[in-house]
Amino acid sequence: MKEPTTDTQAGPNRNIRRIVQYGVAVAASIVLLFLIIGVYKFYTLSPEKLYNEIYTPYESSAAPDDNASPIEKAWREKKYGAVINLNKTSVLSVKDVFLTGMSFLETYDYSRAISSLQVVIAEIKDNKSQLKDTAEYYLALAFLRNRDYDQAIELMNAIRNNSSHHYKDKFSRKFINRVKRLKWR
Repeated sequence: MKEPTTDTQAGPNRNIRRIVQYGVAVAASIVLLFLIIGVYKFYTLSPEKLYNEIYTPYESSAAPDDNASPIEKAWREKKYGAVINLNKTSVLSVKDVFLTGMSFLETYDYSRAISSLQVVIAEIKDNKSQLKDTAEYYLALAFLRNRDYDQAIELMNAIRNNSSHHYKDKFSRKFINRVKRLKWR
């Protein structure tokens, strides 16, 4: 005759199974939570959100003076429409073209901002120019807002990899990867 099993013999195995089942359920819940968070972050990602995350308004570093161009004076007064209109009737310096490009950026005309900033970069031959670095930074942001992701990523990587660039710390690897994710949507 077979001996009947008691609860004390089956108890430890049943407790271990129960602990393993709960452990698997908790691990699956955590994985599911991270998956939901990842999907949420992916679908709420937008060029506007990324742009606003790192955009800082340009401030002219020169002290106000009487020798400033009319475009520069209008820029300091945040009269972006006036800057754009003066661009049509004035002989422009490189700084005036830059400020015009920045005015286009401030008025959400990204394609014209891109054109102006590209002119500035082409005109400045000195690779150590603060104005050239600033134009490249804002050009990358204009590409981002204009949904030209490949050009934005290329320029952001160039800025990040240039150790002497004034804006190299603005574009982290994580930020650039988030811009890359925008291409997948």
